[in-house]
Amino acid sequence: MNSAQLYTDGTYLQRTGGTWHIEDSAAKARWALELLKRHPEATPKSIAEIGCGAGAVLSTLQGHFPESALTGYEISPQAYALCETRANESLRFVLGDAFEDGKRYDLLLVLDVIEHVEDCFAFLRAAKAKGRYKLFNIPLDTSASFAVRGYNLWDTVGHIHLFTFETAMKTLEYTEYHVLDWLFMPAALERARKRPVTQIMNAVRASLASISPKMASRLCGGYSLMVLAE
Repeated sequence: MNSAQLYTDGTYLQRTGGTWHIEDSAAKARWALELLKRHPEATPKSIAEIGCGAGAVLSTLQGHFPESALTGYEISPQAYALCETRANESLRFVLGDAFEDGKRYDLLLVLDVIEHVEDCFAFLRAAKAKGRYKLFNIPLDTSASFAVRGYNLWDTVGHIHLFTFETAMKTLEYTEYHVLDWLFMPAALERARKRPVTQIMNAVRASLASISPKMASRLCGGYSLMVLAE
């Protein structure tokens, strides 16, 4: 199976339990707003998201930017069916390739996408021209804990590129982005977990994060890097 087929034939919807990770949307929107709050110059009149999934992040942001026009692009028919339920007069969704229409936006969201794309460098170069400001969320999947446990995120969540803080930043630098700001998003700590092992890991993560979120991400994983760039 090629990487694109995973998202168009229903396999990925099945892997996510039919939710397309909508349970993570509130946290992503909250952290995106936190970062944008630091940069009033990036306040957008138009917002687009590539790989918008179920559309819940855009739907949440619409409440904070009521004067903005919002567009979500999605290649999966299954995800598109989910996000279409959130469409309204100023929030629209497009089933297809985001780079085919030539439109440009004030703010482009690329949240948990580049780790899924085979040629992430070509994708990032194309995204650079799609919006003035870009907001990325990049999972920091490479950690000591994941290496010891032998995690394979290809077969679970389709991550074919595994990043650290340093390699994520280098990837953006290599594709000629200018990073304006960033923050660590404690993704694992945002989710309710019932398994005892996960609860123990989250306690370790929280303890390490009070010293250094970067150290916590390197040792335990469970973090994403949210980046505002031009």
